[in-house]
Amino acid sequence: MKVTRVRPHLLSVPLPRPIRTAIHDISAVDTVFVEVETDAGAVGMGYCFAFGRHRARALHALVEDLIPIYQGQDPHAARALFDSAWRSINFLGHAGVAVMALAPLDTACWDLAAQDAGLPLFRFLGGTRERVPAYASSGLWLDYSVDQLVSEARSFLAQGHRAMKMRLGRSPKEDIERVRLVREAIGPDVKLLADVNQGWNEATAIRVGRELEPFNLFWLEEPLPYENLEGCARVAAALATPIATGETDYGPLAMKRHLELRAADILMPDLQRMGGITGFLNAATLCEAFHTPVSSHLFMEASCHLLAAAPNGLILEHMAWWQELFEDGLRLVDGHVLLPDKPGIGLGLNRKALERFRV
Repeated sequence: MKVTRVRPHLLSVPLPRPIRTAIHDISAVDTVFVEVETDAGAVGMGYCFAFGRHRARALHALVEDLIPIYQGQDPHAARALFDSAWRSINFLGHAGVAVMALAPLDTACWDLAAQDAGLPLFRFLGGTRERVPAYASSGLWLDYSVDQLVSEARSFLAQGHRAMKMRLGRSPKEDIERVRLVREAIGPDVKLLADVNQGWNEATAIRVGRELEPFNLFWLEEPLPYENLEGCARVAAALATPIATGETDYGPLAMKRHLELRAADILMPDLQRMGGITGFLNAATLCEAFHTPVSSHLFMEASCHLLAAAPNGLILEHMAWWQELFEDGLRLVDGHVLLPDKPGIGLGLNRKALERFRV
């Protein structure tokens, strides 16, 4: 099997409503969706994204720059192609848009290799779990009123979720009260996660984190700016609540720095910031050696397979932003996502949506 054509599509996928976090105001996800075609007739898929069309155009240009590395090659050689691409971006550095642009190409190769084997991706990777725990992440935003928070939390329960994530970053008093009210609304047995989106300093994280401990959070995510690993390690050591972080850092070696400093209890390698499936697998294996569980960040269509195959895979972020791009949605049953049973990633491309969102 040889790659005959690579087609990157520049898209702008609108969100159901604009959202706000401690550091973001977002109305659309500007996406580079990549199709990799082969002489066997199979098509592999992957995508990367940014917030802002100019930034997405930069990603699109870098994807196009990497295409010659993959053109004419066998996608089964995903790891070797990843290594070649990794070397080629050395001058730009192994962080930022160059690594992000590698992700959809690498992901598409693994998709193709699994399709050629006639196996769902998670089985191709050696996994046996047919479902993975998931948490609802498409809501409970920082700009919601208390009534909106409580209403949506109950809606997530009605949809079959048994875990959900809310955002923090208002005043400490408001954050604590909002957590209390959501916990009361969903009860003690539902997993409640909280994401600060890097909005606190170290002293605030420790003080507010201790006040949040009675509410039994499943984790407290990105309490500090992502580069402050030493501070995050001190927060993790001070709190009983598990700290989750890592989604904003680049490449498996970034996970190594987190692990060596004990910066968090749970690491969250981001598929595009790892450079795709190859980088994610390397990061998950490294975390396993340190007895550290991994979660995912976005990209749930591929990430569900990776967590199902990773012995230390913990819980999937269920974020529906890109669902319309796929023919088949991921099924949620009793708080778990069911793994697709079709070969590869197994969801199919919705070409009408592709055209509708094209820039």
